[in-house]
Amino acid sequence: MGVHISALLRLLELVAPQDYSYHAPLVSVIWVGSIVLFNVKRIRLVAMAVGAAVLACGLGIARADGPEETVEQILDRIESRGDSIEDIRCRVAFSEEDRITEDTTLRTGTIAFKRRKPNPIFLITFDKVVQDGRVSRTRSWYYFDGRYFFEAKERSKSIIKRDLAPPGTELDLFSIDKAPFPIPFGQKKAEILANFDVVLGAPAKDMPTAKHLVCTPKPTSRFVRQYERVEFFVAPGLNLPRRIIITTNAADKVMTADFPDLSTGSINAGLRDKDLHLPRDTSTYTVAEE
Repeated sequence: MGVHISALLRLLELVAPQDYSYHAPLVSVIWVGSIVLFNVKRIRLVAMAVGAAVLACGLGIARADGPEETVEQILDRIESRGDSIEDIRCRVAFSEEDRITEDTTLRTGTIAFKRRKPNPIFLITFDKVVQDGRVSRTRSWYYFDGRYFFEAKERSKSIIKRDLAPPGTELDLFSIDKAPFPIPFGQKKAEILANFDVVLGAPAKDMPTAKHLVCTPKPTSRFVRQYERVEFFVAPGLNLPRRIIITTNAADKVMTADFPDLSTGSINAGLRDKDLHLPRDTSTYTVAEE
């Protein structure tokens, strides 16, 4: 079974309400708790960061020196490649652009994901935020240990802990139709094509050799109410996405994830469970269970 971004977002869907608006200031649970507990934009950026990197593990594409592949051939490669991925760790730069206010927020950090039974584990660390020209280096962490989801904040010296998967629970993270974030990779080709029209797009100016996949929700898909398109720019030498762009339905929000140091060394490096944990200095933080 492949690993991908929709899996992580499925995790959050299990405990979140069905309002995924980017304009909502406070709601229950990125991509958990009651109606006033999580900031949707923050949670969704975590989910995208995790899932996007995990997606990078599962995405394969034709060699640059070979014949041009069709969309279906690429999807076949994606389906078969995901099964071989066990873990990933790399840097991520995640930006959110508001086209109405013209504000852009850039968060940078690292992500680590490890496939494990019955549920995967992951850790996301953001160590820098740039907004309206102001730079903050206050750190934040998002950690799922297979059962509990932790949100730790350096500024407030606090941790929120949520029990998402009690003993014996195996979360259904791999259904694209049920996941609230429409990233159609790491899934069966038939499921992808049932929900999205997928075509090859023009290359990006700064990534001229990357394969550009454009995924548009079908008119009958529930995703059409939320997203205008999802785009992937796949480096031919690496055979992985170096950039993912998501545009909301109203085209007023654009989210971009870049993976500047993603390489073959980032994948299946033998991450251990103990490599994914909150830093030691968070042990003195105030913990609230929800």
